Amino acid sequence: MADAEKTPNVVEATNKKGLYGVLENIQGRLSVCEKALAEYLETKRLAFPRFYFVSSVDLLDILSKGNFPTEVARHLAKLFDNMAKLKFKEGADGKP
Repeated sequence: MADAEKTPNVVEATNKKGLYGVLENIQGRLSVCEKALAEYLETKRLAFPRFYFVSSVDLLDILSKGNFPTEVARHLAKLFDNMAKLKFKEGADGKP
């Protein structure tokens, strides 16, 4: 793959011996990762059905920033009706 950067001709760069097999292997591993991620998100949606109202990208953002309520708050309008904004009070540790 590093040779592709050094080869200015596209036809030569893509016709390297063994490149197709490498790309097929990478595609297969990517498919496995995508399937595992979809299954993980589905378990979260089963635990909290309102997650069905948000996209997979938004759900990943919610789950990855779960300890930061101000970051998650931007997605709450997608989960709950009639929510315009949400105010947080700081706790003793200075966090919302």
